[in-house]
Amino acid sequence: MATSTIDMPLSGGHPALDFTNTVDSRRGRWGPDLLQSYGDMITLAYRTGLIDKAQKGELFAIEKANPQKAAMALKEALQLREAIYAVFLSEDAEQPYPEEAFECVHEVARQARARQVLSETGAGFRWLPLLTEPADLVGLFAEAAAELIVRRYERRLIRECKGDNCGWLFLDTSKNGRRIWCSEATCGTHERVKRFRKKRK
Repeated sequence: MATSTIDMPLSGGHPALDFTNTVDSRRGRWGPDLLQSYGDMITLAYRTGLIDKAQKGELFAIEKANPQKAAMALKEALQLREAIYAVFLSEDAEQPYPEEAFECVHEVARQARARQVLSETGAGFRWLPLLTEPADLVGLFAEAAAELIVRRYERRLIRECKGDNCGWLFLDTSKNGRRIWCSEATCGTHERVKRFRKKRK
């Protein structure tokens, strides 16, 4: 079982889904919650490729200089995480996106996009996020979720792992599109062992 965003598996296949998976279990029981601090969010953003090493250091400095704003940003992040989870869980049920959750994701992503700046990079000019306030990191995860929504009809449906005490979301990128577990090594193995034991009884 993961204990933090440092060692949690990145099974979602996308930063927005790994963000929702920071609750260790959503089926049978809820928790533990792996987002316990703003620093946990920075670590996850770095591990999922939303920020680079330099930005990681800058964000830790911002957190240290603005502890109250960082605490508020963490609260906003937890609300956003549950909205993103609700939005993409609806895909597993093949239902429309829930309006309230969708609007939450939309508003945070819209605000984040409004703070982007046109910058020259080694690959040419690009719109890049400003990372000068603790809340800017929350916006990165909202933008990641919005990107998944934009690609809704260009990709497979997002699925919920049905493993006991799991409920993690994942984007199935397997060749045959029949993946049913967040991870074959964890939930898949546990389910096969469970079925084997049941047959023996």
